[in-house]
Amino acid sequence: MTGGSNDAVMLEPDVLDDIRQAAATAYPNEGCGALLGERGAAPHVSATIPLSNAETGSPRVRFSISPRDYMNVEREAEGRGLDLLGFWHSHPDHPARPSETDREYAWVGLLTLIISVREGEARDLGAFRIPGPDAPFEAIEILENRRGAGTAPLALETNQGGT
Repeated sequence: MTGGSNDAVMLEPDVLDDIRQAAATAYPNEGCGALLGERGAAPHVSATIPLSNAETGSPRVRFSISPRDYMNVEREAEGRGLDLLGFWHSHPDHPARPSETDREYAWVGLLTLIISVREGEARDLGAFRIPGPDAPFEAIEILENRRGAGTAPLALETNQGGT
């Protein structure tokens, strides 16, 4: 991403709730959505827009976003005075860690959030960035904005180990 330290991302509590709900609803397929907000020392995600998984071949293990949905998200972000910061997607019955396919399709400059959904229940959330075109994903800290009480690292519900 451009501008800022990129060591963390801040999420609003309602954004977390929306991602968890959309990911659980998409189960057993991968769900996905856009992350909108402001760039800064740490990107601040203030909104998410759920998107349809356009993957027709293997929606349980892959997701894709249609060009039309991407353009609509860009317009929506601009209309709200926000930036498109990246995308989230779910990993049904797998950890919230990027796969080789995730790396192949991820874009330098955009956040990648991955949420694990086990047996229909949204669990762990991981945040990642790519520092350069040939670089691997780097994990970044997720901070939750605690409305008036500052920020705190996101408390994960379960261990991200295993598959």
